[in-house]
Amino acid sequence: MSIRLMTPPRICALIALMAIALYAVAIGDRVPFSDVPRTLWQPNPASFDQIYVHFSLLPRILVALLAGGALAFAGAIFQQLLKNPLAEPSTLGILSGAQLAITLLSLSAVTVTVGQREIAGLAGGLAAVTIVAGLAKKSNFAPMTLLLCGMVISFSAGSASVILALFHHEYLRGVFIWGSGSLIQNDYSNAIALASRMIVLIPLLLLFYRPLTIISLDEAHARGLGLSPAGLRAAVLFISTLLSATVVARVGVIAFVGLAATSLARMAGARTLRQRLLWGTLLGSALLLLADGLVLVGAPVIGEVPTGTVTAIAGALLMLVLIKNVPHSIDHANTDVLAYGTSPVGGRHVLAGCLVIAIAIAGFSLTEQLTVSGVDPSVLFAGRWPRVLTSASAGAMLAIAGAVTQAVTRNPMASPEGLGISGGAGLGIIAAFFAGGMVSPLLPLAGGISGAVIAFAIILIVARGKSYAPGPVLLSGIAISALATAMISLIVASGDPRASYILAWTMGPTFRATSIVAIIATMLVLIGLAISPLFRRSLEVLPLGDSTALSLGIDPARTRMMLLLFAASLTGVATMIVGPLSFVGMMAPHIARVAGSRRPASLPLTAAAIGATLMIASDWLGRAADFPYEIPAGVIAAFIGGPYFLWVIRSQGRYASRS
Repeated sequence: MSIRLMTPPRICALIALMAIALYAVAIGDRVPFSDVPRTLWQPNPASFDQIYVHFSLLPRILVALLAGGALAFAGAIFQQLLKNPLAEPSTLGILSGAQLAITLLSLSAVTVTVGQREIAGLAGGLAAVTIVAGLAKKSNFAPMTLLLCGMVISFSAGSASVILALFHHEYLRGVFIWGSGSLIQNDYSNAIALASRMIVLIPLLLLFYRPLTIISLDEAHARGLGLSPAGLRAAVLFISTLLSATVVARVGVIAFVGLAATSLARMAGARTLRQRLLWGTLLGSALLLLADGLVLVGAPVIGEVPTGTVTAIAGALLMLVLIKNVPHSIDHANTDVLAYGTSPVGGRHVLAGCLVIAIAIAGFSLTEQLTVSGVDPSVLFAGRWPRVLTSASAGAMLAIAGAVTQAVTRNPMASPEGLGISGGAGLGIIAAFFAGGMVSPLLPLAGGISGAVIAFAIILIVARGKSYAPGPVLLSGIAISALATAMISLIVASGDPRASYILAWTMGPTFRATSIVAIIATMLVLIGLAISPLFRRSLEVLPLGDSTALSLGIDPARTRMMLLLFAASLTGVATMIVGPLSFVGMMAPHIARVAGSRRPASLPLTAAAIGATLMIASDWLGRAADFPYEIPAGVIAAFIGGPYFLWVIRSQGRYASRS
């Protein structure tokens, strides 16, 4: 039966019945059916199974219902307030910000109480939503600006959390599993705490029901009635963030529940705010209960995994399905943020400047500490030049792939990282690693290229029905990136002994680079630079649209496939070197374009020089910042790229203006 033919009550009842059936199986494995009533109300102290059901499974059910409902209610409020059907705590960066703050607190204190976690989660969530709202305010809270800022904040906060887990893996493993959204309970304390806070916060938000209804229709009319849009936003954002942070502090990050619940409610016919709040909240409870039931039933086979990881995977897949229903304002969001006027410097000058800077940093990296450490120069040079050359090659490959990706998708904000291509390549490499280890370097290379091709192909398939509009393309990339991150979190939280190696690799370490890797990477970059001029005409014509390309004798589908393979191959190789965390593929073409290098013939070359410079600098900074310990180059590049793009959005204020 189609979702559109089902009413919200029917969908909610169907999901709830499936969840109840799964929990019935989990409970039935522990106690006989005849003993269930006694187990629920007064368990036998001598029966471990009855104690487990009463003090673990029953509170787990309550926590799932309360947490899912709270996140869905907060998501409906965010969507109404920001006029964005895809807004929710995870897409706005609130959950990642709260998780990072709680992780930092766990490292700074010997013991951390739940109350302290809630305060830290609130501080982190408020910091994230303040940054997102502050940047989006200049564009009148345009949908794509909100989503883009939320993506960058989530990406940066998530990267910081993962690198903390990398440096403190044994100490933070429990925190990492909890942060992935584990609903395992030992008593009713979390259920009572969530219920008590929801009893206060949800009625408090309901007091803003009429103002939210009015402000969503016409802000000018709202001001005429004495309402302050800025004050309303601040108050509602604060209370909604407090509600979301409470869930994070109690059970960790449960992503996409609010988005899935409200989207299903809307698709089933819940049009008014009242209907979305009611049925969205009930659907959120039912969906999280269903996800946790799946985790419980599957635990004997695959082991206990965090429920939040399941919701992230399912939510990312659902997001890909729902993209065809995104509104017109998101479809045709303005993407001039990367296409402003050119700089008088010129592309050739930028190219020359980048080469000078790259050579200077590389030279300093190769020769520093010679006099202090007394190391033989030949030994130091032999250890340093492979990583410098490898970093430069990876940055150049990502930059070229980014320039091609932006042309293929007609989206100047696109990049291998932002579109999930790097994440897909990372998943492919991880799959190859688990399948055959590192017996041959060709196996992870093939896995990386295959993963990148599949990720990019999914994006093109999903966005094809939307004429490759920038909004759906970017949303597809966000979904795939979230899926890749969730899968990596699942592996790390699984306790597999290979997880530490995988976690270290995802950070983009260049210290493992060898001379053979450096030479091969350099050869591939040179091949890529030699091939890119062959696509000059295609890169010029594709951004003009499929009809124009056909009239000029270019087959758009076949051309996109060739460019897809080209960009995916470069991305797969670069991801093997520096991991999937980086903004170089997005940043380098943008800097090149702003500097004046707009022609398809010169853009890849200039972008490659900028990308190489960025990665060499990131490698050096990562090694020098906390010497003798090293921060992976991929993380440094991500931390540079995140604030850079937030600054670009803030300074321009034109991205994704409402249509």
